[in-house]
Amino acid sequence: MKRILQYIVATILALAILALITINILTSSILSKEYVLGKLQEQNYYEKTYNEVESNFENYINQSGLDEEVLKDIVTKEKIQKDTKIIINNIYNGMDEKIDTEEIKDNLNKNINNSLNRKTTATEQKAIDTFVETICSEYETTISHTNYEKKINSALNQINKYIDLANKALLVVIGVSVLLLILLTIRRIYRILARIGTAFVIDGILLILAKIYISSKINISTIMLLNSGISDVLQSILNEILGKILYAGSILLSLGIILTIIYGIIKGVRKAKREKEQYTPED
Repeated sequence: MKRILQYIVATILALAILALITINILTSSILSKEYVLGKLQEQNYYEKTYNEVESNFENYINQSGLDEEVLKDIVTKEKIQKDTKIIINNIYNGMDEKIDTEEIKDNLNKNINNSLNRKTTATEQKAIDTFVETICSEYETTISHTNYEKKINSALNQINKYIDLANKALLVVIGVSVLLLILLTIRRIYRILARIGTAFVIDGILLILAKIYISSKINISTIMLLNSGISDVLQSILNEILGKILYAGSILLSLGIILTIIYGIIKGVRKAKREKEQYTPED
């Protein structure tokens, strides 16, 4: 019964450690604002988004009848970086800051006036105003500024709340499990190495299998979301998460095997010592 209890507690310990590792991987990656901002920079997101903004603007120029030059320098990479950080702050910090498109309007209207170099009719001005509003709306869409930022922030707050509770609960479970293993192996305390080793091996195998399964089912390089810049960032984040899962699994599996080997060595030494003490040579 004691041996069975030891393995039950070791399994509970393994599951608690597995859950804690999974939570820590998520909180240190996709749930971290600093991590996401770093990934945006690393993947040249601002450069890619700038190019996409320029390309999307050009799709509207032919139907407007205006010269392409009117779109020149109405948006800068610095503005895209600034506005992207506003969106990230809205999502992660619960801010409600709006994207300012007045600068784009002013630049575009200035370029249009310089291009036409004449007074416009009321009909022309109405068409120009519509074109300017369309360009501003397209800009907000391309940089992924939506009405869902508040809802995403609310969901993140709920997730973080549950994560905090889960972390505390899991640490208690891990502490109690280790304490129970100590009590159950108190007469042969070295057996705790085998039980903890078993827990680590279970976690290592499960994490490695999870990484292999996800990689076989999902082709991350083909994932597309909203625009190419965001897709590249998402792909990089997912690849890094899978890399962390594989790394954690490999470390735990290695530690589990090492602890099991150490247990085997200690057990063998103790057994040899007992046999030596019991041996009585003949006269």
